[in-house]
Order: sequence, then structure tokens, then C-alpha cells
Amino acid sequence: MEWDETERDWMRAMRAYEQTVTCPLCGMDVQFCHDEDAVHHTFAGGQVEICFVTELREKAMRRYTESGVVKNPHSQTTKLIARTTE
Repeated sequence: MEWDETERDWMRAMRAYEQTVTCPLCGMDVQFCHDEDAVHHTFAGGQVEICFVTELREKAMRRYTESGVVKNPHSQTTKLIARTTE
């Protein structure tokens, strides 16, 4: 299915918004996240949490890297393997 001009315009607008309004690090509006006073007024602090999906991906990449067959280390990606219900 091909996108019509209206759909392409929506995607262009979203890309422009993401590139000019949202922070590439946190995803929040840069007017907010680059305002130190506003951030400290809104949040009491931060905490470290674990994303277990990313942990699985990192473990897979570590095994792959240690296998010695890595040709282009920054072009690799991972795929999660679903468990079978047997």
C-alpha cells in the first residue's frame, strides 16, 4: 500500500516536530527538559530501573561479540525469541 500525499505530509510534520520539539535523549519537550528549574520543580530525582527486554538483547549481543565472528559491530541488531507453549 502506498501513502498518499496527505499521509506523507503527516509523516513530514511528525518528523519536523520530533527534530525540533522533542529531546533526542529523553523524548520530552525541549522547552521543559532543557529548563533546569522546571525539571527540578517537577521531579524529586531519578532512579535506575532495569528493562529486561534490553537486558536480553544485551546478553545476546555479548554472546555474539564473544563468538569472534563480528564483522561490523555497530550494524548488528537482535530479535527476541518467543517461548513455545508446549
